[in-house]
Amino acid sequence: MKKRVLALFFSAVMAMSLVTGCSGKSQNETMAAKETEQAQTSAAEKGTEGETVLLTIFDGYAGEDPHGKFIYQYADEYMALHPNVVIDVQAVSTNDIYTKLSAMAATPKDVPTIFFTSADAVATLHDLGLTSDISELVPEDLKAKFANGVVDSCMLGDEMSYFPVAVQPLAVIYRADRFKEAGLEIPKTWEEFTAAAKALTKDTNNDGQMDEWGFDMVGSNNSSGQSRFMAYLWSNGIECVKEENGKWITDITEDQKFMDAFSRWTNMNAEGIVPTGITEVDYPTAANYFAMGYTSMFLTGPNALGVAYANNPELKGNLGSFKMPGDYPGTMLGTEGYSVSAYATDAEKAAAIDYLKFFVEHDKDMQFWQSSGKIPATAEGQKAGYISGEDYAGFLQQIADGCRPTVKFAGVSGLKSALGNAYASVFSNEKKNEEAVKTLVSDVDELLGDYN
Repeated sequence: MKKRVLALFFSAVMAMSLVTGCSGKSQNETMAAKETEQAQTSAAEKGTEGETVLLTIFDGYAGEDPHGKFIYQYADEYMALHPNVVIDVQAVSTNDIYTKLSAMAATPKDVPTIFFTSADAVATLHDLGLTSDISELVPEDLKAKFANGVVDSCMLGDEMSYFPVAVQPLAVIYRADRFKEAGLEIPKTWEEFTAAAKALTKDTNNDGQMDEWGFDMVGSNNSSGQSRFMAYLWSNGIECVKEENGKWITDITEDQKFMDAFSRWTNMNAEGIVPTGITEVDYPTAANYFAMGYTSMFLTGPNALGVAYANNPELKGNLGSFKMPGDYPGTMLGTEGYSVSAYATDAEKAAAIDYLKFFVEHDKDMQFWQSSGKIPATAEGQKAGYISGEDYAGFLQQIADGCRPTVKFAGVSGLKSALGNAYASVFSNEKKNEEAVKTLVSDVDELLGDYN
Protein backbone atom coordinates (compact mmCIF):
# COMPACT_ATOMS: atom_id res chain seq x y z
CA MET A 1 0.00 0.00 0.00
CA LYS A 2 2.79 2.43 0.93
CA LYS A 3 4.47 1.96 -2.45
CA ARG A 4 1.24 2.78 -4.23
CA VAL A 5 0.75 5.87 -2.04
CA LEU A 6 4.31 6.94 -2.79
CA ALA A 7 3.81 6.57 -6.53
CA LEU A 8 0.54 8.50 -6.52
CA PHE A 9 1.86 11.25 -4.27
CA PHE A 10 5.10 11.61 -6.17
CA SER A 11 3.33 12.03 -9.49
CA ALA A 12 0.95 14.59 -8.01
CA VAL A 13 3.60 16.73 -6.35
CA MET A 14 5.77 16.62 -9.44
CA ALA A 15 2.87 18.12 -11.36
CA MET A 16 2.40 20.76 -8.69
CA SER A 17 6.06 21.73 -8.73
CA LEU A 18 5.91 22.20 -12.47
CA VAL A 19 3.03 24.50 -12.67
CA THR A 20 1.59 25.04 -2.07
CA GLY A 21 -13.95 18.09 26.84
CA CYS A 22 -14.07 18.92 30.37
CA SER A 23 -14.57 16.37 33.08
CA GLY A 24 -13.50 15.89 36.68
CA LYS A 25 -10.22 14.03 37.20
CA SER A 26 -9.35 11.71 40.04
CA GLN A 27 -6.24 12.31 42.18
CA ASN A 28 -4.49 9.38 40.50
CA GLU A 29 -5.26 10.77 37.05
CA THR A 30 -3.96 14.19 38.07
CA MET A 31 -0.73 12.70 39.45
CA ALA A 32 -0.26 10.64 36.28
CA ALA A 33 -0.66 13.74 34.14
CA LYS A 34 1.94 15.60 36.21
CA GLU A 35 4.38 12.69 35.97
CA THR A 36 3.90 12.57 32.17
CA GLU A 37 4.55 16.30 31.88
CA GLN A 38 7.67 16.03 34.06
CA ALA A 39 8.95 13.24 31.81
CA GLN A 40 8.30 15.37 28.73
CA THR A 41 10.17 18.32 30.24
CA SER A 42 13.08 16.06 31.20
CA ALA A 43 13.30 14.70 27.66
CA ALA A 44 13.39 18.21 26.23
CA GLU A 45 16.15 19.24 28.63
CA LYS A 46 18.25 16.23 27.64
CA GLY A 47 17.90 17.18 23.98
CA THR A 48 19.09 20.76 24.58
CA GLU A 49 21.96 20.21 26.99
CA GLY A 50 25.23 18.37 26.67
CA GLU A 51 25.68 16.43 23.45
CA THR A 52 25.73 18.25 20.12
CA VAL A 53 22.48 17.94 18.20
CA LEU A 54 22.05 18.85 14.52
CA LEU A 55 18.59 19.93 13.39
CA THR A 56 18.18 20.16 9.63
CA ILE A 57 15.04 21.98 8.50
CA PHE A 58 13.29 22.03 5.12
CA ASP A 59 11.56 25.38 5.50
CA GLY A 60 8.88 26.71 3.17
CA TYR A 61 8.86 30.09 4.94
CA ALA A 62 12.59 30.79 4.80
CA GLY A 63 12.71 31.75 1.12
CA GLU A 64 9.71 34.08 1.28
CA ASP A 65 9.68 37.85 1.72
CA PRO A 66 9.39 39.79 3.90
CA HIS A 67 9.07 37.24 6.72
CA GLY A 68 11.68 34.67 5.72
CA LYS A 69 14.47 36.57 7.46
CA PHE A 70 12.86 35.89 10.83
CA ILE A 71 13.23 32.13 10.31
CA TYR A 72 16.99 32.59 10.29
CA GLN A 73 16.85 35.15 13.10
CA TYR A 74 14.89 32.83 15.40
CA ALA A 75 17.27 29.95 14.66
CA ASP A 76 20.29 32.15 15.47
CA GLU A 77 18.69 33.35 18.70
CA TYR A 78 17.96 29.79 19.79
CA MET A 79 21.49 28.59 19.00
CA ALA A 80 22.92 31.47 21.04
CA LEU A 81 21.01 30.13 24.04
CA HIS A 82 21.78 26.47 23.26
CA PRO A 83 25.37 26.22 21.98
CA ASN A 84 25.14 22.44 21.62
CA VAL A 85 22.30 22.68 19.07
CA VAL A 86 23.13 23.41 15.43
CA ILE A 87 20.19 24.43 13.24
CA ASP A 88 20.63 24.15 9.48
CA VAL A 89 17.75 26.02 7.81
CA GLN A 90 17.30 25.11 4.15
CA ALA A 91 14.91 27.33 2.21
CA VAL A 92 12.79 25.04 0.02
CA SER A 93 9.49 26.00 -1.62
CA THR A 94 6.49 24.10 -0.27
CA ASN A 95 5.84 22.25 -3.52
CA ASP A 96 9.49 21.22 -3.69
CA ILE A 97 9.44 20.13 -0.05
CA TYR A 98 6.71 17.60 -0.77
CA THR A 99 8.46 16.41 -3.93
CA LYS A 100 11.74 15.93 -2.11
CA LEU A 101 10.15 14.24 0.89
CA SER A 102 8.18 11.81 -1.26
CA ALA A 103 11.43 10.75 -2.93
CA MET A 104 13.18 10.47 0.43
CA ALA A 105 10.60 7.97 1.66
CA ALA A 106 12.74 5.37 -0.09
CA THR A 107 15.96 6.67 1.54
CA PRO A 108 14.93 7.69 5.07
CA LYS A 109 18.47 8.57 6.16
CA ASP A 110 18.13 11.67 3.97
CA VAL A 111 14.91 12.93 5.61
CA PRO A 112 15.51 16.27 7.41
CA THR A 113 14.90 16.42 11.16
CA ILE A 114 12.14 19.01 10.78
CA PHE A 115 10.10 19.92 7.73
CA PHE A 116 7.36 22.40 6.95
CA THR A 117 3.92 20.92 6.43
CA SER A 118 0.28 21.93 6.39
CA ALA A 119 -3.19 20.52 6.84
CA ASP A 120 -3.67 19.64 3.18
CA ALA A 121 -0.46 17.60 2.86
CA VAL A 122 0.20 16.01 6.23
CA ALA A 123 -2.06 12.98 5.70
CA THR A 124 0.05 11.86 2.74
CA LEU A 125 3.35 12.48 4.53
CA HIS A 126 2.01 10.53 7.51
CA ASP A 127 0.93 7.67 5.28
CA LEU A 128 4.43 7.54 3.83
CA GLY A 129 5.76 7.00 7.36
CA LEU A 130 7.71 10.27 7.49
CA THR A 131 6.10 12.03 10.47
CA SER A 132 6.62 11.38 14.17
CA ASP A 133 3.76 11.24 16.63
CA ILE A 134 4.68 14.20 18.85
CA SER A 135 1.68 13.85 21.19
CA GLU A 136 3.81 12.89 24.17
CA LEU A 137 6.71 15.18 23.26
CA VAL A 138 4.64 18.36 23.46
CA PRO A 139 3.88 19.19 27.12
CA GLU A 140 0.22 19.55 28.05
CA ASP A 141 0.73 23.11 29.30
CA LEU A 142 2.08 24.04 25.86
CA LYS A 143 -0.82 22.36 24.07
CA ALA A 144 -3.16 24.46 26.23
CA LYS A 145 -1.59 27.65 24.86
CA PHE A 146 -2.77 26.99 21.32
CA ALA A 147 -6.01 28.54 20.14
CA ASN A 148 -9.27 26.61 20.00
CA GLY A 149 -9.19 23.81 17.44
CA VAL A 150 -5.50 24.14 16.58
CA VAL A 151 -4.19 21.00 18.27
CA ASP A 152 -7.16 19.01 16.95
CA SER A 153 -6.30 20.14 13.42
CA CYS A 154 -2.84 18.59 13.81
CA MET A 155 -4.20 15.20 14.83
CA LEU A 156 -4.45 12.19 12.55
CA GLY A 157 -6.33 9.67 14.62
CA ASP A 158 -4.59 9.57 18.00
CA GLU A 159 -1.33 10.99 16.65
CA MET A 160 -0.26 14.63 16.70
CA SER A 161 1.42 14.75 13.33
CA TYR A 162 2.93 18.24 13.36
CA PHE A 163 3.67 21.27 15.52
CA PRO A 164 1.42 24.27 14.76
CA VAL A 165 2.89 27.70 14.04
CA ALA A 166 0.18 29.60 12.16
CA VAL A 167 -3.38 29.17 10.93
CA GLN A 168 -4.41 30.06 7.40
CA PRO A 169 -8.17 29.71 6.97
CA LEU A 170 -9.42 30.97 3.63
CA ALA A 171 -11.61 34.05 3.38
CA VAL A 172 -12.12 36.81 0.83
CA ILE A 173 -10.09 39.98 1.21
CA TYR A 174 -11.60 42.91 -0.63
CA ARG A 175 -11.26 46.59 -1.44
CA ALA A 176 -13.64 48.12 1.08
CA ASP A 177 -13.24 51.52 -0.56
CA ARG A 178 -14.39 50.18 -3.93
CA PHE A 179 -17.31 48.32 -2.36
CA LYS A 180 -18.43 51.57 -0.73
CA GLU A 181 -18.04 53.53 -3.95
CA ALA A 182 -20.12 50.96 -5.87
CA GLY A 183 -22.74 50.65 -3.12
CA LEU A 184 -22.11 46.91 -2.74
CA GLU A 185 -23.04 44.70 0.21
CA ILE A 186 -20.96 41.78 1.42
CA PRO A 187 -22.02 38.77 -0.72
CA LYS A 188 -23.45 35.79 1.14
CA THR A 189 -23.91 33.47 -1.85
CA TRP A 190 -21.75 32.71 -4.88
CA GLU A 191 -24.43 34.22 -7.11
CA GLU A 192 -24.14 37.48 -5.17
CA PHE A 193 -20.35 37.18 -5.30
CA THR A 194 -20.40 36.86 -9.09
CA ALA A 195 -22.72 39.86 -9.39
CA ALA A 196 -20.38 41.94 -7.21
CA ALA A 197 -17.38 40.83 -9.29
CA LYS A 198 -19.15 41.98 -12.46
CA ALA A 199 -19.87 45.39 -10.91
CA LEU A 200 -16.19 45.74 -9.95
CA THR A 201 -14.80 44.76 -13.36
CA LYS A 202 -13.99 47.95 -15.25
CA ASP A 203 -12.26 49.59 -18.20
CA THR A 204 -10.83 52.50 -16.23
CA ASN A 205 -9.06 54.23 -19.14
CA ASN A 206 -11.79 53.69 -21.75
CA ASP A 207 -9.55 51.91 -24.22
CA GLY A 208 -11.98 49.06 -24.75
CA GLN A 209 -10.03 46.64 -22.54
CA MET A 210 -10.82 45.71 -18.96
CA ASP A 211 -7.99 46.67 -16.61
CA GLU A 212 -9.65 46.08 -13.22
CA TRP A 213 -11.25 42.75 -12.41
CA GLY A 214 -13.72 41.88 -9.69
CA PHE A 215 -12.31 38.49 -8.69
CA ASP A 216 -8.61 37.75 -8.29
CA MET A 217 -8.90 34.06 -9.14
CA VAL A 218 -5.84 31.82 -8.84
CA GLY A 219 -6.37 29.80 -12.00
CA SER A 220 -3.03 28.04 -12.25
CA ASN A 221 -3.07 24.25 -12.17
CA ASN A 222 -0.94 23.89 -9.07
CA SER A 223 -1.58 23.37 -5.38
CA SER A 224 -2.62 26.99 -4.79
CA GLY A 225 -5.25 26.97 -7.52
CA GLN A 226 -6.41 23.44 -6.75
CA SER A 227 -6.82 24.11 -3.03
CA ARG A 228 -8.93 27.21 -3.66
CA PHE A 229 -11.16 25.35 -6.10
CA MET A 230 -11.65 22.51 -3.62
CA ALA A 231 -12.54 25.04 -0.91
CA TYR A 232 -15.07 26.63 -3.28
CA LEU A 233 -16.66 23.21 -3.85
CA TRP A 234 -16.82 22.59 -0.10
CA SER A 235 -18.60 25.93 0.40
CA ASN A 236 -21.22 24.70 -2.08
CA GLY A 237 -21.89 21.63 0.07
CA ILE A 238 -19.90 19.25 -2.13
CA GLU A 239 -17.82 16.68 -0.26
CA CYS A 240 -14.84 16.10 -2.51
CA VAL A 241 -13.89 13.04 -0.46
CA LYS A 242 -15.19 11.57 2.78
CA GLU A 243 -15.03 8.29 4.63
CA GLU A 244 -18.22 6.32 5.06
CA ASN A 245 -18.47 2.78 6.43
CA GLY A 246 -14.75 2.27 5.97
CA LYS A 247 -14.67 3.45 2.34
CA TRP A 248 -13.79 6.71 0.64
CA ILE A 249 -16.66 8.24 -1.33
CA THR A 250 -17.23 11.53 -3.15
CA ASP A 251 -19.91 13.98 -4.24
CA ILE A 252 -18.01 14.62 -7.48
CA THR A 253 -20.50 13.23 -9.96
CA GLU A 254 -22.23 14.28 -13.18
CA ASP A 255 -25.36 15.34 -11.29
CA GLN A 256 -26.77 18.85 -11.69
CA LYS A 257 -25.55 20.15 -8.32
CA PHE A 258 -21.92 19.47 -9.10
CA MET A 259 -22.24 20.54 -12.73
CA ASP A 260 -23.72 23.89 -11.68
CA ALA A 261 -20.96 24.55 -9.15
CA PHE A 262 -18.20 23.55 -11.55
CA SER A 263 -19.62 25.65 -14.38
CA ARG A 264 -20.09 28.73 -12.18
CA TRP A 265 -16.36 28.68 -11.42
CA THR A 266 -15.16 28.26 -14.99
CA ASN A 267 -17.78 30.70 -16.33
CA MET A 268 -16.18 33.48 -14.31
CA ASN A 269 -13.32 33.31 -16.77
CA ALA A 270 -15.63 33.14 -19.77
CA GLU A 271 -17.50 36.20 -18.49
CA GLY A 272 -14.28 38.19 -18.12
CA ILE A 273 -14.54 39.00 -14.40
CA VAL A 274 -11.16 37.42 -13.59
CA PRO A 275 -7.73 38.50 -14.92
CA THR A 276 -6.81 37.57 -18.46
CA GLY A 277 -4.46 34.64 -19.03
CA ILE A 278 -6.02 32.92 -16.04
CA THR A 279 -4.06 29.66 -16.39
CA GLU A 280 -0.85 31.62 -15.72
CA VAL A 281 -2.20 33.40 -12.63
CA ASP A 282 -0.56 31.62 -9.70
CA TYR A 283 -0.63 32.81 -6.09
CA PRO A 284 2.34 35.25 -6.28
CA THR A 285 0.87 36.81 -9.42
CA ALA A 286 -2.59 37.10 -7.88
CA ALA A 287 -1.19 38.58 -4.66
CA ASN A 288 0.68 41.22 -6.68
CA TYR A 289 -2.39 41.98 -8.82
CA PHE A 290 -4.36 42.68 -5.65
CA ALA A 291 -1.61 44.80 -4.14
CA MET A 292 -1.33 46.83 -7.35
CA GLY A 293 -5.07 47.47 -7.49
CA TYR A 294 -5.83 45.40 -10.59
CA THR A 295 -8.32 43.25 -8.67
CA SER A 296 -10.86 43.89 -5.94
CA MET A 297 -11.65 40.51 -4.30
CA PHE A 298 -9.19 37.72 -3.55
CA LEU A 299 -9.98 34.28 -2.09
CA THR A 300 -6.91 33.63 0.03
CA GLY A 301 -5.29 33.12 3.38
CA PRO A 302 -4.40 36.12 5.58
CA ASN A 303 -0.79 36.01 4.37
CA ALA A 304 -1.94 37.89 1.26
CA LEU A 305 -2.59 40.90 3.49
CA GLY A 306 1.09 40.92 4.40
CA VAL A 307 2.00 40.90 0.71
CA ALA A 308 -0.51 43.67 -0.06
CA TYR A 309 0.74 46.01 2.66
CA ALA A 310 4.40 45.32 1.95
CA ASN A 311 3.93 46.23 -1.72
CA ASN A 312 1.38 49.01 -1.29
CA PRO A 313 1.23 50.61 2.19
CA GLU A 314 -1.52 52.96 0.95
CA LEU A 315 -3.93 50.01 1.11
CA LYS A 316 -3.96 50.19 4.91
CA GLY A 317 -7.43 51.26 5.98
CA ASN A 318 -8.96 50.35 2.61
CA LEU A 319 -9.12 46.56 2.96
CA GLY A 320 -11.59 44.25 4.64
CA SER A 321 -12.30 40.53 4.64
CA PHE A 322 -15.41 38.38 4.74
CA LYS A 323 -16.18 34.70 5.10
CA MET A 324 -16.29 32.65 1.93
CA PRO A 325 -19.81 32.74 0.43
CA GLY A 326 -22.00 29.64 0.67
CA ASP A 327 -23.98 27.79 3.31
CA TYR A 328 -21.15 25.44 4.29
CA PRO A 329 -17.68 26.02 5.73
CA GLY A 330 -15.35 26.06 2.74
CA THR A 331 -12.09 26.02 4.60
CA MET A 332 -10.06 24.00 7.01
CA LEU A 333 -8.37 25.92 9.80
CA GLY A 334 -5.37 25.72 7.50
CA THR A 335 -2.90 25.03 10.25
CA GLU A 336 0.72 25.29 9.15
CA GLY A 337 3.81 24.24 11.01
CA TYR A 338 6.51 21.64 11.19
CA SER A 339 6.60 17.87 11.35
CA VAL A 340 9.42 16.04 13.09
CA SER A 341 10.98 13.16 11.17
CA ALA A 342 10.01 9.66 12.21
CA TYR A 343 13.68 8.78 11.68
CA ALA A 344 15.06 11.39 14.10
CA THR A 345 16.79 10.21 17.26
CA ASP A 346 15.22 10.82 20.67
CA ALA A 347 17.68 13.65 21.33
CA GLU A 348 16.87 15.24 17.97
CA LYS A 349 13.14 14.97 18.58
CA ALA A 350 13.44 16.54 22.04
CA ALA A 351 15.59 19.40 20.72
CA ALA A 352 13.22 19.91 17.77
CA ILE A 353 10.20 20.33 20.03
CA ASP A 354 12.14 22.64 22.35
CA TYR A 355 13.14 24.80 19.38
CA LEU A 356 9.59 24.93 18.00
CA LYS A 357 8.31 25.90 21.45
CA PHE A 358 10.87 28.72 21.43
CA PHE A 359 9.74 29.69 17.91
CA VAL A 360 6.11 30.31 18.91
CA GLU A 361 6.71 31.79 22.36
CA HIS A 362 9.82 33.95 22.53
CA ASP A 363 9.04 36.86 20.16
CA LYS A 364 6.55 39.09 21.94
CA ASP A 365 6.47 41.44 18.93
CA MET A 366 5.29 38.57 16.68
CA GLN A 367 7.59 39.80 13.90
CA PHE A 368 7.33 36.66 11.76
CA TRP A 369 3.53 36.60 11.90
CA GLN A 370 2.99 40.33 11.54
CA SER A 371 5.33 40.68 8.56
CA SER A 372 3.82 37.64 6.83
CA GLY A 373 0.20 38.53 7.63
CA LYS A 374 -0.33 35.06 9.06
CA ILE A 375 -2.52 34.44 12.09
CA PRO A 376 -0.64 32.97 15.08
CA ALA A 377 -1.55 29.48 16.26
CA THR A 378 -1.46 30.44 19.94
CA ALA A 379 -4.39 31.99 21.79
CA GLU A 380 -2.17 34.78 23.10
CA GLY A 381 -0.82 35.46 19.62
CA GLN A 382 -4.33 35.87 18.26
CA LYS A 383 -4.76 38.87 20.58
CA ALA A 384 -2.07 40.78 18.67
CA GLY A 385 -3.11 44.26 17.61
CA TYR A 386 -2.31 43.79 13.93
CA ILE A 387 -5.18 41.29 13.48
CA SER A 388 -7.82 43.37 15.24
CA GLY A 389 -9.05 45.38 12.25
CA GLU A 390 -11.61 44.86 9.50
CA ASP A 391 -8.96 43.36 7.23
CA TYR A 392 -8.79 40.26 9.47
CA ALA A 393 -12.45 40.24 10.51
CA GLY A 394 -13.56 37.60 7.99
CA PHE A 395 -10.77 35.21 8.93
CA LEU A 396 -11.42 35.54 12.65
CA GLN A 397 -15.17 35.16 12.10
CA GLN A 398 -14.56 31.92 10.20
CA ILE A 399 -12.37 30.62 13.04
CA ALA A 400 -15.06 31.55 15.58
CA ASP A 401 -17.86 29.96 13.51
CA GLY A 402 -15.87 26.78 12.93
CA CYS A 403 -13.81 25.35 10.09
CA ARG A 404 -13.79 21.99 8.39
CA PRO A 405 -11.82 19.15 9.98
CA THR A 406 -8.43 18.30 8.51
CA VAL A 407 -8.66 16.13 5.40
CA LYS A 408 -7.30 12.70 6.36
CA PHE A 409 -7.41 11.17 2.88
CA ALA A 410 -3.85 10.15 1.98
CA GLY A 411 -4.59 10.61 -1.72
CA VAL A 412 -5.60 14.26 -1.38
CA SER A 413 -2.74 15.43 -3.61
CA GLY A 414 -4.01 13.18 -6.41
CA LEU A 415 -7.54 14.47 -5.84
CA LYS A 416 -6.39 18.07 -6.09
CA SER A 417 -4.44 17.27 -9.25
CA ALA A 418 -7.59 15.81 -10.85
CA LEU A 419 -9.58 18.93 -9.91
CA GLY A 420 -6.89 21.17 -11.36
CA ASN A 421 -6.74 19.24 -14.61
CA ALA A 422 -10.51 19.60 -14.94
CA TYR A 423 -10.80 23.38 -14.58
CA ALA A 424 -7.56 23.96 -16.50
CA SER A 425 -8.90 22.01 -19.48
CA VAL A 426 -11.89 24.38 -19.65
CA PHE A 427 -9.82 27.54 -19.13
CA SER A 428 -7.56 26.49 -22.01
CA ASN A 429 -10.58 25.72 -24.24
CA GLU A 430 -9.56 22.08 -24.59
CA LYS A 431 -12.89 20.89 -23.18
CA LYS A 432 -16.39 22.09 -22.44
CA ASN A 433 -17.67 21.93 -18.88
CA GLU A 434 -19.57 18.69 -19.47
CA GLU A 435 -16.54 16.96 -20.98
CA ALA A 436 -14.25 18.14 -18.20
CA VAL A 437 -16.61 16.92 -15.50
CA LYS A 438 -16.99 13.53 -17.16
CA THR A 439 -13.20 13.08 -17.20
CA LEU A 440 -12.93 14.34 -13.62
CA VAL A 441 -15.52 11.87 -12.35
CA SER A 442 -13.65 9.02 -14.02
CA ASP A 443 -10.29 10.15 -12.58
CA VAL A 444 -11.67 10.52 -9.06
CA ASP A 445 -13.42 7.15 -9.18
CA GLU A 446 -10.14 5.52 -10.22
CA LEU A 447 -8.26 7.31 -7.45
CA LEU A 448 -10.73 6.27 -4.76
CA GLY A 449 -10.58 2.73 -6.06
CA ASP A 450 -6.84 2.69 -5.38
CA TYR A 451 -7.43 3.66 -1.76
CA ASN A 452 -10.45 1.48 -1.08
